[in-house]
Amino acid sequence: MSPGKSVAGLRLGSTFSEFQATFPPHANTDEDVQNSLRNRCPDRSYHWLDIDRNATGVYALFKDGKIYQMSVHTPRFALSNGVHIDSTADEVRRAYPKGQEHWLVGSGSAVVGGKDLIYWVDEADGVAFELYWNKKTARRLVSGIDIFAAGTAYRPEGCISPPQSWKELKSPSQPPTK
Repeated sequence: MSPGKSVAGLRLGSTFSEFQATFPPHANTDEDVQNSLRNRCPDRSYHWLDIDRNATGVYALFKDGKIYQMSVHTPRFALSNGVHIDSTADEVRRAYPKGQEHWLVGSGSAVVGGKDLIYWVDEADGVAFELYWNKKTARRLVSGIDIFAAGTAYRPEGCISPPQSWKELKSPSQPPTK
């Protein structure tokens, strides 16, 4: 993975057919969602499941037929600095000290440890880290790594849909209690 550029050699700006050449589809398993609303959300999102690793896989978000954001949720890939799925929040902050912490209000569920998701976002480099609450270790770990164009605004899954909201946190040492 390369922040602001690519996942598995597949670059931002690639087409759907290029995505499928890199991540061959699984019949009746992958998810392909079209959005015709022309809002700030993706026109299309495709979820490729990493069946070989029994992992959530890779999401590609498209606007005007081109990938503008990819989200990796599989241990198959890591960044060149060693940050990967299940890295700690402290490891992420050390690797990307220019990042900002954000809270996706209303995102908590049992699947993510019962607390809302926190994101460490480095818009200058084009990388964001989804941090879930791991009850076993009682700390936040990386559950997803998002690659998007460097220098652009980031939103999880391409946009925030109510009732969720997006808030910047000023103090990483004091995350929300939710």
